[in-house]
Amino acid sequence: MPDITITELDLSDGIKAKNLVVPAMPVAVVLKNPSADLQKALKADKLVLQKMAEAAFEKLNKAREDVRGAIADIDAGYAKRPPADKAEAEERAATLTAMCKKVAEAQSDAASAAAEAAWEKQAKKNKDLAVFKAVFGLKMTLGTISVAASVIAAVLSVGTLAITVIGAAKTVVSMASDVYNFCRDMAKAEQDIVDTDAGLAKSWENKKLTAGKVGKELAAALGVPFVKTIGGLEKLLDEYNAKNAKKDAVADSLWKKAKDMMAAIEKAPDRMSAEQKKTLDALGAKVTDLLNEIGELVKTSKSNDLFYEVYDRRLTTYQEMEGKALGGSAKLTGIGVVAAGVLSTANTVVDIAMKLA
Repeated sequence: MPDITITELDLSDGIKAKNLVVPAMPVAVVLKNPSADLQKALKADKLVLQKMAEAAFEKLNKAREDVRGAIADIDAGYAKRPPADKAEAEERAATLTAMCKKVAEAQSDAASAAAEAAWEKQAKKNKDLAVFKAVFGLKMTLGTISVAASVIAAVLSVGTLAITVIGAAKTVVSMASDVYNFCRDMAKAEQDIVDTDAGLAKSWENKKLTAGKVGKELAAALGVPFVKTIGGLEKLLDEYNAKNAKKDAVADSLWKKAKDMMAAIEKAPDRMSAEQKKTLDALGAKVTDLLNEIGELVKTSKSNDLFYEVYDRRLTTYQEMEGKALGGSAKLTGIGVVAAGVLSTANTVVDIAMKLA
């Protein structure tokens, strides 16, 4: 399978030194021998590539700051003890170049590993979603009105614009309502996971039952309900992971619809009354707020992932039955509140848009 380059950048960009010539530090985030599943996913789902790129950039941005600090220290040392002659200057320059090359290579590997880890996480979410759909018939309504396709390149009349924007706004509200209900269900799932784990942990941390026992002996000591509840926690986590994957997709779709609506607003005719212009300005500002709030909803994916990973690690501890410490638990993410804000703003957009009619 051909390698796939996720992104490329130079860690030395923007780094300035008074006494040194900072060499280029090119970093390529490359997936070597990608699986057929990954190649298929990258073609079909832009979210996969986006998440992999985000994971790589998070790693590289931290590396850039570390490099900036290291170069500053080396530069300061150079000023305090300048080279005695040309030969020493060349030697120092060669050492710096070699060091920067090694750093770039190491960061390439680290960022590529982060991108691959992001794919593995997304692959697990997609797998859980596929199972969840098959077992529970998961459905979510997605708006089908394409605002961009309905906006004619020619100058629109105010009436045509109003019809276009109002229709788009109502579609966005319908989608936002679906997202809200879906995220509210995720919030309930989180509480169920926390409550189920709390019951398991209570038995697990009973020293009288667990002392010196592992495996089947520990399972027997804790009792059949405990073991059954481990399976219940696993089922809850798989469902939560599936819902998180679906939420990512619908939030991305909602963002695109809101962007389409903004594109329609930007095609407004020049000839408008002062009142219409005022309404349209207010509408544009509120759609901007909506886009920002949808962006915040997209960002919740990280906290949702962390919530899942924390409790998945605790599940693994229960399943291994080796008496190990459970580790920390995760707080509820508050995703329902974020989604409620999106829905509220979407409804306000409709209220303002109706004034154009």
